[in-house]
Amino acid sequence: MRSTALSGLLLAGLAACQPVVPPVASPGLPGLTLVPASGGLLVNGSGGREIGFGRDQPGALQTVARIEGMAPRATSCGSGRQAFVTKGNLQLVFESSTFVGWTSGSDTAGRTCG
Repeated sequence: MRSTALSGLLLAGLAACQPVVPPVASPGLPGLTLVPASGGLLVNGSGGREIGFGRDQPGALQTVARIEGMAPRATSCGSGRQAFVTKGNLQLVFESSTFVGWTSGSDTAGRTCG
């Protein structure tokens, strides 16, 4: 009994010394896609959910990352705003940590970087 307890403690100690493996990129949420809309982004396949203008930046970016399986990357933006590009090449625009617009090719809604 005593050696079993000692073995358990030894294994627990060894497990604690193992290197931390960074998370692997997720394939995203199956069946969900982002669709640009006049009031933000619709989450197609979610039963009507959306990422609307006015949403806080951390929440919007985390939701996009979960859907696409990849965090949007920061890109340059003028007018004192911040922008991030999604896996699907959609530029999301934020002002004062609030989602305020998007650009996709020649289509836009809300505020832009220009």
